Order: sequence, then C-alpha cells, then structure tokens
Amino acid sequence: MTIKEYIKRNPKLLKLASFGFHMFSQIIPRNPFSILYRYFDYFMDLIRYKSFKGSEKIKLLNLYPCINDKISETPIDFDYFYQDTWAAGKIFAVHSKYHVDVGSTALFVGILSKFTKVCSVDIRPLPVQLENLECKKGSILDMPFKDGELESISSLCVLEHIGLGRYGDPFDPKGTDKAIKELTRVLAANGNLYVSVPVENKDTIYFNAHRAFNVNNFISKFPDCNLVEVKIIRNKNIILLQDFNNLNPLEMAGIGLFHFKKKQLNNRPVAN
Repeated sequence: MTIKEYIKRNPKLLKLASFGFHMFSQIIPRNPFSILYRYFDYFMDLIRYKSFKGSEKIKLLNLYPCINDKISETPIDFDYFYQDTWAAGKIFAVHSKYHVDVGSTALFVGILSKFTKVCSVDIRPLPVQLENLECKKGSILDMPFKDGELESISSLCVLEHIGLGRYGDPFDPKGTDKAIKELTRVLAANGNLYVSVPVENKDTIYFNAHRAFNVNNFISKFPDCNLVEVKIIRNKNIILLQDFNNLNPLEMAGIGLFHFKKKQLNNRPVAN
C-alpha cells in the first residue's frame, strides 16, 4: 500500500493532508525537477518531429511549449461539469422564457442564452456580448428586481462564499443567510430556484474559501420554498441524498444540488 492510498483510507489523515495542501500550496513552488523533465521531453519531441520528412520549418520565436498536457485523462472539474449540466437540464425542461443567474460561470450562462433569454447578475459583470444575454452589475445581497418578479433563478456555487471577503466583499457571518433571503424575495410564487453549495456532515467554515453545510440545515434556510429535488456530487459522480446520508460522517463531503419552488403565499401572483 502506498502512502497516498493509506492517507485516502484514513479520513483524519486525509483531513490533515488537505489542510496542509490548502494552507501552503500557494507558497510552495512546484517540483522543479518535474518541470525540467517536461521541458526536456518537449525539446525531444521537437527533434523527433523535425526528423519527419516534410515537417514544416519552425522558427525559434514560434516555439510555444505546452508541457502539462501529456496526461492519460482529459482534465475536468467534475463539480462544475455536473452542477452546470444538472441546472441547464432543469431550466431547459421547464422552458423558462426568462432566466436570471447570479454569479455562476460565464460558460453556463452563455449556453443558457442559446435557448432562452438570460440576465446574468454579478458584482463583476461579464464583459461579453451575446444575443439573448444581458449582463447586469449587481449584488446577490441587493438584487435589481422587484419582490416576486422572477420565475426562474440560478446561483451555482455562490452562496457559500458570501461574507468571507475572498472576492473583496465585506465580511458578514450572516452573508449566506442574507443572500438566500434576497433570492427568495425576488422569486415569484411557484417560481424555480436552482442553487448548489458544498455539503458535509455538519456546518463548517473554511476561511476564506467557503462554507459547507449540513444538507438538512441548508434546506431549512428556505422556509418560503418547497424542496423539489436534491442530489449530491461526490467522487466524480452524482448520487442520491439517501446514499450520501448512508456514508460514514467523516466521508460526507460533496456538492449539493438543490431545486426549490417558492410557495404561494399571501395571494402573490403565480409564475407561469
């Protein structure tokens, strides 16, 4: 058994290793020997390519080393891949005529704009121009919409960051709760809300990266909404909540995907 395998099988050691990596990875340089080897391999490839009959003339100033791409698997962020495809499928299925996204990825809102009109709200508006895509400057704590105005909203891997100062925003221990309240304020009765956050066995803060939430505690933050669906991204796959709850508490870590629908209260107008 390798050291890496041993650590993976011991949750406490894995937690300690994760702490060390996240605390110091940004100040410890990459393995210089690995980088030198990759450059050596690059120049050997150049020599081998030039040895082929009919190879093009390659000028020195046109050398463009890509030394990190010789890997056996296509690099992918599984969390963003699964959450974006999950939410896009949901939005497409209900044929929303107008959708508002708050702070999710640029690629996500760009793709959405190809089948519905989209408004992207962000404190740093997207500097892009696409048909059916409107980019507004705004905060998830003070959205530029009236009460109950929107029938379809998404905010993926955003809520867990609010109030931690990571992106230059003001510190606020209640930032996530305030953001949730604002999202539900602008959501129309019977409107759909799609959100994702890190989930664990208990509420935890990883300053200043993000917060993680117990699933039931997170759901309880939406008293004005009914839960339609919850799924969990874990270990490069999407699993059901029941399977997540059956895990050892020390192994309960993933990204929760939540679909809420706002309750019809006080004779508010219902979204179509």
